[in-house]
Amino acid sequence: MTKIFVAGATGYIGKNVVKSALEQNFKVVIATRKVSADFDLKDQNLKVVEISKSDNSWIENLQGIDVFISCLASRSGEPKDARSVDFKLNKLLLEKAKRIKCSQFILLSAICVQKPRLAFQFEKLAFEKELKKSGLNFSIIRPTAYFKSLSGQIENIKKGKPYVYFGNGELTQCNPISEKDLSLFILSCVTDKNKWRKILPIGGPNQSLTPKNVGEMLFEVFEVTPKYKSFPTKLLDAIRLLLLIAAPFSSWAKSKSELIKIAKYYATESMLIWDENKLCYDPFKTPSTGEDTLEQYFHAIKKQRIELEIDRDSKLY
Repeated sequence: MTKIFVAGATGYIGKNVVKSALEQNFKVVIATRKVSADFDLKDQNLKVVEISKSDNSWIENLQGIDVFISCLASRSGEPKDARSVDFKLNKLLLEKAKRIKCSQFILLSAICVQKPRLAFQFEKLAFEKELKKSGLNFSIIRPTAYFKSLSGQIENIKKGKPYVYFGNGELTQCNPISEKDLSLFILSCVTDKNKWRKILPIGGPNQSLTPKNVGEMLFEVFEVTPKYKSFPTKLLDAIRLLLLIAAPFSSWAKSKSELIKIAKYYATESMLIWDENKLCYDPFKTPSTGEDTLEQYFHAIKKQRIELEIDRDSKLY
């Protein structure tokens, strides 16, 4: 029975990878400071490594792992956080994998690293480089967008507030994928040798959407009269300029300026395959998988079959 270690197991995608792995009869090891109710501790195929210190000494307790799966991601995306998590912690896990002669490392990265401008993107790319030269069988998975990232305005529109977007609402596109479909794709890399030693961009089942498309879908699903509010992307530039002026005197301003930079990136760059020849994002070249659609997800939230899980950092997608 294959034994996998899932890093970032308490995160949005990580916990779904754990769930799907147990359903597929993998032996699963996770590490956490606080055991979540999302996990069935009675499952004999699940082992929990407790993190009791602020350092990463717990990594030494990982033994007999066949496959490392990293779903780690810095929460804020700020430089210090990104360096610590997206690069350093992943590298520690990679070094451990090599020491115990593990043969496979699967990394959940992000499609936005194609055109890097942000701190966390450069840290992800730095680790991808380390992984590619490690000698292990690697799979680097770059999902387009998560359903959760497109759900931040649901509560607002239910209250009659406008749906907010930048520009004309059609500056960007994405092909979102559900946490279940992404988890199954990640786990398929364990046995599918065609996915080894490759970078694997992936989206959901043929549903390239603009922010305006998402808004229209939300109003239809939740049966609310459409209202929209547009902001120019230059507004983000102006806010960031003010924050940068204050940054040398305020750590708060410095932190917020980085977050505004991240917001500007997502407001102007599509989460699709970048075609270097055509110099554009191409929805037709972006691979897709799975069965779940964003519309089905919104209907499930409306009928309270699933709980709304908001990505607070992506409210204005």
